[in-house]
Amino acid sequence: MRPLGAHRGIPLFSILGIRVIADYSWFLIVGLIAATLTIGWFPSTLPGRGITQYALLGVITALFFFASVLVHELAHSLVAVVNGIPVRKITLFMFGGVAEIAREPSDPTTELKVALAGPAVSAVLAVAFWAAVFAMGGEPSRPGLQLALFYLAFANTLLLAFNLLPGLPLDGGRVLRALLWKATGSPLRATYVASVCGKAIAGLLIVAGIVAILSRAYIIPGLWFILIALFLRRTADRSYRQMVIRESLAGIRVASVMVTDVATVPPGITLAQLIESYLLRHHYVSYPVVDAGRPVGLMTIRLVKQVPRESWPSTTVAEAMHPIGEDVTLSPEDTVTDAMRKMASSGFPSLLVLSEGALVGVVTRRDIGSYLEIRSDLSA
Repeated sequence: MRPLGAHRGIPLFSILGIRVIADYSWFLIVGLIAATLTIGWFPSTLPGRGITQYALLGVITALFFFASVLVHELAHSLVAVVNGIPVRKITLFMFGGVAEIAREPSDPTTELKVALAGPAVSAVLAVAFWAAVFAMGGEPSRPGLQLALFYLAFANTLLLAFNLLPGLPLDGGRVLRALLWKATGSPLRATYVASVCGKAIAGLLIVAGIVAILSRAYIIPGLWFILIALFLRRTADRSYRQMVIRESLAGIRVASVMVTDVATVPPGITLAQLIESYLLRHHYVSYPVVDAGRPVGLMTIRLVKQVPRESWPSTTVAEAMHPIGEDVTLSPEDTVTDAMRKMASSGFPSLLVLSEGALVGVVTRRDIGSYLEIRSDLSA
């Protein structure tokens, strides 16, 4: 799992209010696994069958493997939701899946529960698949099904073992962080150690990949080892940097970073007028919508783009805006951490700051980034 971020892909379906997205790279890896099973695994272990049967077994087995990955991420998500952590979507991509959470757990016990949920489900799936394999006996009437179950049992066992390695961003790294956090009381120190362990695991994978490539017998697995290692190293480093940012912003009030000189727009103008008189002139990506001195909504470029271009001259800001609500508003006394959490959960890059119902400012991701940069320069 990781905090919400930008993943592009194709929406598949929703489960319990959680959207499941297929990143474009997911289709590539499903195709590769299905092809490998079709032309390699099944012909070598089940000779004498037609290519149609091999292809059918390969595609179904590949899809069931990624269904196992999805169930793993759903377990993380459900435990997170039960513990008060919103989960907006699960993204399937070439290295598996990631449940994107609105915020990190606020205590080590919750972190441990969320981290262990996925491996627990993978363990149950592995045991169930192994049990099904052995239940079919030594000479099953449906050998193709038994081989598919064997592959899924082995794949889930491997997924479980790999995910439990003690380094971020793997589940084992989150378990390690939770235990260190509980022992030291410092989430920053715990994240640093787990991140270093994650980068060490990545280093070992790179060495293993180079050895495999040099042997010339396992070139493709070696390349995969290196790709996975680079992904792990980058994500481990990002996990620590995100924790540093959160620690730096702890206790900082929205009043310290918000902009008070705000350009507002009236609700009655059309989107074409908004673009000509505001977006292209002031160069802001979002604007508070104010009617007779009272804030009534938030308008952004993203909301404009959701309206067909031919309707821009006839659609008003009031019709396209996001109405005022708790999801896009803050008070000056809220913390910057609260602001980042709301931006992540709502998807808006800016929030309105209200005091007794009146607009007193706007806070954006850019404002927060500038504040951090200046603080860093002054500390240096």
